[in-house]
Amino acid sequence: MEEIHETAKAYYNNLTEDQKDGANNMFQSMDLNGDGSVSLSEYLEILGKKGYKLSNNPKFFTELDRDGDGNLDFEEFLSLYYLIRSERLLFCDGHGCGAFLKGVYFTCVHCFQREKNFDLCPSCFSGKNFLHNHATFLDNFALLHFMATAYSNNKREGASEAAVVGLDIAKFIVEITASTACSIM
Repeated sequence: MEEIHETAKAYYNNLTEDQKDGANNMFQSMDLNGDGSVSLSEYLEILGKKGYKLSNNPKFFTELDRDGDGNLDFEEFLSLYYLIRSERLLFCDGHGCGAFLKGVYFTCVHCFQREKNFDLCPSCFSGKNFLHNHATFLDNFALLHFMATAYSNNKREGASEAAVVGLDIAKFIVEITASTACSIM
């Protein structure tokens, strides 16, 4: 979680003044009693109202609370703000795992960028601790790399960006499976 805290701080430091005001306003809206911090009860109440059901739990609050004092000061809150604004607030879809996906995670290639992604923590993916209709998964870094490759190679006439990404991902999966005799699916 430390890396996310540092990333959130870096993003905040590079925001415009208007964007920083937006972060401050969100913090103040969560600080219901105006004491300069967000308590667990304030956190649960506000996130429940806003529909963030998976992050609306004491365990995740504890992860955000770096100093363990039971409250989120503004700097600790910035991690939550960053995760919400960047749409990086992801949790494992495995059998009730619900772990916050901090770093590397696996996503279903078929479901990617559809109505709902299907994402797994490394433990659920490795242990096959999930039920899902599709079998092709890539970790988030491999998926990002091949999306970038597809974008830069998008010189095939008439091919949509999505088709190019799909072809490149399929090519990657076939190459990995054939060359290593170890399936990532």
